[in-house]
Parts: sequence; structure tokens; C-alpha cells
Amino acid sequence: MKHLILLLVLLTSSAVFSQYYPAKILMTTGDIKEGFAKLPSNKMLDNKIEFKTTKNGTRIDLDEDGIYQILYTADTGTQFLFERSQAVHLFKSFGKEVEVEKANKHWMLLIHQNPALNEYSLAQRYKIDKKGRMVSIVGNGSFWTTIYFLFRKPDAENAYIVSGKGFTHGQVRKAMAIFFKDTPAFVARIEKKEFKNWDVHKVADAYYNSL
Repeated sequence: MKHLILLLVLLTSSAVFSQYYPAKILMTTGDIKEGFAKLPSNKMLDNKIEFKTTKNGTRIDLDEDGIYQILYTADTGTQFLFERSQAVHLFKSFGKEVEVEKANKHWMLLIHQNPALNEYSLAQRYKIDKKGRMVSIVGNGSFWTTIYFLFRKPDAENAYIVSGKGFTHGQVRKAMAIFFKDTPAFVARIEKKEFKNWDVHKVADAYYNSL
């Protein structure tokens, strides 16, 4: 009986990750493809997006390096926008500001936006649950154990990691101080601990309202 339950769980999990969703894909060339696609993944060997022009059509593997954005629509009608961008770590080492780019571009989920900033979450994998909510997944035997939160200004090419699950308050304040260093008055608010560690979207909106 236990083996049967485990098999059912595995089959359900597999069905979730193999599902195609209505998708609009913006290529780096500016071309747009519309059809159905699986959700993106940041797993090491995943380098393609599985795409179909119709729900029952033939699968086409799209090279993810040629894709800029994908807009997915869940069965509930909720839409989710993914962007493929370079992620940059921000931290201080021996008093010096350090910026380190991750080796490859990653799929990021847009979770908040205002005219001054885009906020993203970054995980190893993603799935849409039965209620139409996007779920970020890490771990499960992988070295990737953190969900990151990033900011990107509208005119910037890269997104910058400013927080993450497991980050200390000090790590977040230092990263945000580097990101907002062009606005010293706002950095002072961060260093005075005006914002909580997890209120990244509130920081984004407070920054916009301070301009």
C-alpha cells in the first residue's frame, strides 16, 4: 500500500512538471511565438523550453538563449511573466563592495513592479499548483537551497540579488546599500533598519515614492 501511495505521488508530481500552459514567448530577436509551453527551469542541464504551437501539436525545443520573456497563463487565468537575465550577487568583503555575476543567465519570475523597479524571485524550478499559484522549488537533493529576490531598474540589463531565504538582516542591508548607493538618503533609511528583511516589495515602493 505504501508503495502504491508513493507511486501515485510520483505520478502526480511528474504530471505537474510535464504540463504545457498557454504561453506567449518573446524572442531576443523581437519575434513573438504563441502556443503552449512547459515552465522554465534553472537546473544545470536544462537549456531549452519545450513548446507546441497547438495543445496537441508536435513538441519543438526552443534554445533558451534565444528567449527573453515568457508570459504563461494558468488554468485559473492568472498570468506569470518570466525573464531570462543575468543575476548579480552584491556583498561587502573587507569593507569593499563586491559584485559577482552568476555564471549563466537564469529564469526569474516577476513578482512586483513599479515605474522605478522590477522585483523578481529566482529559484531552481517552478510549478503552478492546483489553485493557480506559482510555487518556487529548491533543494530536493540539489546544492541550490535558496530562493533569491532581485531588483532591476528599467534601463538596466542585469538583475541584482538583494535578499533571499536564509539571508541575515545584515546581508540584506549591505546588498541593498550597494544597489541604492546612488541615492544616499534612501541608503540611510535602510541602514537605520526602517525595513524588515522580507519586505523587499515595500522597499521597492518606498524607493519609488522617494524619487
